Amino acid sequence: MGSRFGEEGRKLSYGTYLKIPELLSLQDGLSHEHDELLFIVAHQVYELWFKVVLHELEAARANIDRDDLFFARHHLRRVHVIERLLVEQIDVLETMSPQDFLAFRSQLAPGRERPVCCIGKAPFTGLFQ
Repeated sequence: MGSRFGEEGRKLSYGTYLKIPELLSLQDGLSHEHDELLFIVAHQVYELWFKVVLHELEAARANIDRDDLFFARHHLRRVHVIERLLVEQIDVLETMSPQDFLAFRSQLAPGRERPVCCIGKAPFTGLFQ
């Protein structure tokens, strides 16, 4: 069986491994407004980073439970870097005017208090209890 283009004899290409076609198909909006794509992508990226933050906090907690503070600190440092990235990402969203946001906002339900990835998970404040 021949390999597909770009896979060069390996089992998977990065695009196949990362499921890029499926990922890029997840940005369907409810309107045809230009800035809706920006809004969707930015918020999907937030959700993905929140998922990584939870993963890292759970690893840090497990390392603390094993008294492995070196790796706990490594995971917590990564969380800190991700949090800085999340704050910087706000600059991109601020390029959208209130009018641009309101053009498609009326089709959305009220916002959530917590990221979707965190629903059903321990609150951030209770992770280390």
